[in-house]
Amino acid sequence: MNLAWMISTGAAVAAGGVLGALVAWQVRSRQARVKQRQLVVLAKEQYVNGTKNLRAANTRLQAALDQEKKALQGRLTAAAAEHRAGVGRLEAQLQHAYAEIERLKASALAIDDRRDPEPVEAHGFALTRPYTR
Repeated sequence: MNLAWMISTGAAVAAGGVLGALVAWQVRSRQARVKQRQLVVLAKEQYVNGTKNLRAANTRLQAALDQEKKALQGRLTAAAAEHRAGVGRLEAQLQHAYAEIERLKASALAIDDRRDPEPVEAHGFALTRPYTR
């Protein structure tokens, strides 16, 4: 074998290897770009679907919140009305109690006026009526 033939064969093999590597590189980079585009499209679809789902959930929750606000407003109105009614009942009872106290005071004063019309100086602080049982 000739040295020139060996060198040319080695150079051809090396050039073929380099050429094959370049072709393989081109094919693999094209496949990688296609795969990257597919993944980007898939990620965008997932993002859009996730956004749609979140918007739908937000709409549902907003409707539930509005409904709860209305229900709360109704409950507050009912509680306020119940409170006002209770206050009204208590005021009526209080007025009745004051009337009863006034009646009892009037009858007690009438009884005391018949017994002792003039106050007695008990301690020197003020003229008071002695407590009688």
